[in-house]
Amino acid sequence: MGRVRAVLSWGFVRGPAAAYAFLDTGSALASFASVAAIVLFAAIGAGIGALVGLATPSSVGDAAGVGALLGGGVLVAWLLLSLVVVAVLWVRGVSPIETATGEKPTGRHAAPSAGWRGRGEPLVPVSLVLFCLLMTLAFGGEWVHARKLSRPLDGPTATTTGTVATVHEPPWWDNGSGSADIRYAVAGTDYVIETGRDPGEHFLALDEVVPVEYVVGGPATARCVWTVESARSDAAFWFWLAAGCAGLGLLSLSGFLVGRWRSSGRRGG
Repeated sequence: MGRVRAVLSWGFVRGPAAAYAFLDTGSALASFASVAAIVLFAAIGAGIGALVGLATPSSVGDAAGVGALLGGGVLVAWLLLSLVVVAVLWVRGVSPIETATGEKPTGRHAAPSAGWRGRGEPLVPVSLVLFCLLMTLAFGGEWVHARKLSRPLDGPTATTTGTVATVHEPPWWDNGSGSADIRYAVAGTDYVIETGRDPGEHFLALDEVVPVEYVVGGPATARCVWTVESARSDAAFWFWLAAGCAGLGLLSLSGFLVGRWRSSGRRGG
């Protein structure tokens, strides 16, 4: 019975804790080892699947593919389990190294657990609060930009067709898709507007025909219809992301303040 408990402990507690402690070192060896382990488990699963395919009327290739997915998936699930174990250890104030070895870390093993939460310390670190704040600002900025692009133009509008006249490739330091000049005509007069080359589900190419929305009283004020449609859908997406991060930020801030208050009370402050 003791052996069974030891195996279960390593499989579901000490093993995931040790895996997290190893991956948390940030070394290239840890990253390579995790990828190599997934590939190894997938290969083992493929081998077992191939044997099952040989022993049954099933296709050997299909059985090996299913086995590879199952083998790699099992290890990925086990690695994800380490996140649950680590969350419990954080709440308890016990470091992953201490859990994996069964001893308090000393010497060279003490450094990796120096930043771990100890018993009695605030449950929520200030870094989590700052992270949620930064994510809220980033996603909120994207929402403001998308909302600005999707706002109606001033005055009555109409729609016409335009043609991509010029394509501008992005500079080497820009990861974007570049821009494009769209030429359109209203009442016999030609106009040109510049827009992003990747408006949503479309990627503008030279001489491509695109819909253009313009102000009736001032045709020079116009925009690509595809850009507006993409911005409207993006605005809702970025809004809910920003709102979710803001909610998590408020929860983490509350947890941080409560933890600080309790810690101050225990110190007699």
